[in-house]
Amino acid sequence: MAKPTPNLDDLYVVLRSHAVAKPGQLCTYTELSHQYKARTGDWFKAHGSWDAPLGALNHRLHTAAAPALSAVVVLKGDPPEPGRGFWGSAPSVPPRPKSEMQRLTAWQAILQTVFVHPWPTALP
Repeated sequence: MAKPTPNLDDLYVVLRSHAVAKPGQLCTYTELSHQYKARTGDWFKAHGSWDAPLGALNHRLHTAAAPALSAVVVLKGDPPEPGRGFWGSAPSVPPRPKSEMQRLTAWQAILQTVFVHPWPTALP
């Protein structure tokens, strides 16, 4: 039996709130798990559950000419930054830069496009 995965439509709504209702506010993987559960009643562990669905979401958004919304999801850390699965997850996301400065610069550029994009209410 296949392991259940998060629904992309619900995942989009959760992440869209960070881009629209809470612009500039990032979301850790743990917060994502809690917010997704609050919306759907389904629990997915913070570690190991999100890479594939976030990548699938980024691919779908890319086909709709939208930026990689999963850029708002970050690891806990100083500085916070997206996990390794983010990098190269869609044609609009480059492979993971080697240096921290290059990663943060590339990620910030993607975040800027996320926060100004006119996100529709439902997943395009």
